[in-house]
Order: sequence, then C-alpha cells, then structure tokens
Amino acid sequence: MLKLGIIGYPLGHSLSPVMQNVALKKLGIDGSYVALETPPEKLAERIDFLKNEEFRGFNVTIPHKIEIMKYLDSIDNFAKVVGAVNTVVIDENKKFHGYNTDVYGFVQAIPEEIRENLAGKKAAVLGSGGAARAVLVGLIEIGIKEISIFARNQEKSFELKEVILKNFSDVKINCVLLGNCHCEEQSDEAISSLVQSCDRDTSLAMTKLNLSGFSIVVNTTLLGMNGENQEISPLSQESISTLPKDALVYDIVYKPQKTRLLEYAEKRGLKTLNGFEMLVLQGAKSFELWTGQKPPIKTMRESLF
Repeated sequence: MLKLGIIGYPLGHSLSPVMQNVALKKLGIDGSYVALETPPEKLAERIDFLKNEEFRGFNVTIPHKIEIMKYLDSIDNFAKVVGAVNTVVIDENKKFHGYNTDVYGFVQAIPEEIRENLAGKKAAVLGSGGAARAVLVGLIEIGIKEISIFARNQEKSFELKEVILKNFSDVKINCVLLGNCHCEEQSDEAISSLVQSCDRDTSLAMTKLNLSGFSIVVNTTLLGMNGENQEISPLSQESISTLPKDALVYDIVYKPQKTRLLEYAEKRGLKTLNGFEMLVLQGAKSFELWTGQKPPIKTMRESLF
C-alpha cells in the first residue's frame, strides 16, 4: 500500500487529502494520503514517524517548507534555486528526496494571455516565507523584472532577496519592511529603494501602500485563510485603490476561494486569481513524482468543487 501525506501547521484548511485520494482511486492505486498536522517543535519527531511508518512521500506546507530541507538526503536543483521544498519522495532505502512543485503550479495557474502581458513589468509580493520563495521564482520565470517584497520580518526578507539574487542576477529585488523602526539603511544599489515604516503598531493590513507601479500583487501570507485570519485582508481597500486598473491580484490562499483581499480587488474592478488552480497543478506534479504515472488532473480538480 502506498502511504502518502502532508505535513504543516495548521492543516484544517488543506484540501490535498481529498484531491490526492481521488487521484489514487482513479488510477486504481492501492494507497492513501493523510493530513499530519505538525507544529514546528514536532517536525523532527514527524520525520521519524514518516520513516518508521513506511511512507513513500509527503507534501510540505506552511511553516515547514524551508526547515524541512535540513532533514533531506538530497534536494533537486530547482528546489535549491527556490530555497524551499514542498514535495518529498522517500525511496526504498528510506532516503528523503526534496522537490519544489509550487513554482510550476503558481505559473501555470495564471492564464497564458495574462502571463504574456506581465513580461517586463513590476510585481509586489506580500510575505517572505517559504511560499514567497516559489512565487518569486515563478514571477521571474514569466519575465517580471522588478519585485518588491512587502513583509514585517527584516531577516527573512533579506534572506529571501539573497537567495533569489544568487541565482537571478538580472532581476531587481526591493525589500519593503513594515512595522519595524529598527531597519538599517542598506548602502548597496540593489537595496537602495528600501522603504521603512516606523509605526510600531502597524501591520501589513493596516499600512497604506502606494502600489501604482505594480502589474501584479501576490499574497503569500496566512491573512485571509480560513480560521482566525479569515476576515483580514493583507491589503487595505485604500492600498488596493492605488493599483493600476489592469493589475492582477493573486492570492495563493485557496480556502476560502474568495478571500477578503480578492473581494476588495473585485470591487476595484481588478483581475483576480485564487490559489485553487495552483493547488491542483502543484499537487498533480507531486503525484507524478510519487507514482511515476500521469496524474488525472481533471479528476483532481473536480474533486475539490
């Protein structure tokens, strides 16, 4: 029996078990895919469990996409470029091999005609965690030439910037630090456009931002996800009103399918995209890595409605 799963915290929002179990059934594979909620302090323990219980693979979601890398025996080149892993294959010798399918899902979910129009434009990314890494690489793949990272964590923002510039020297990365009075001005040209907000009580959702130069905004934070953050938009309506009328607002949250951020963007008349199709496509790539078979994408998509 093929044993698969997903680790992360929290996992109440995850639709992956439904999608992956339907795919296994469709192809007649004897197997199961389970959600394994794993708080950060339990990650090492969970890795031992997966190894001892003969799992053959698992997905990795927030907040483990970066931390998981220290437990892997190998990481494919693409995941190294991204600096984050969302899919692990466990071989017959119980070796753990890491991959990243998020970039593929993120890019392919954007309609082709929109992707083509984004080449050479500017993008804003909200958040600086593991999901943001895949999003930045995906944006570069479609031809974005300048990206601003809006986040509250200075260390993560600059670490993300360094990871990207190490592999993509022809893209400009700006770090926009929010709610932090202790950011130090950087002297090198690459960070010359650093923006600092010195209101200690402010948050991403409460900060007024001028987004007039951006053709796409991508939310990679938990704000808007089912649960305690569901009623929060990472951007205020005032900030969204500054976006160009032809901009795309892309929220990689998929539950709910219409977050508060997307509601605000639709009111503004902007193009919107949620994380549903990204979920399906990255999951299909993971399925292929685990099984070696062509994933039943249509079936996987329909299972989530």
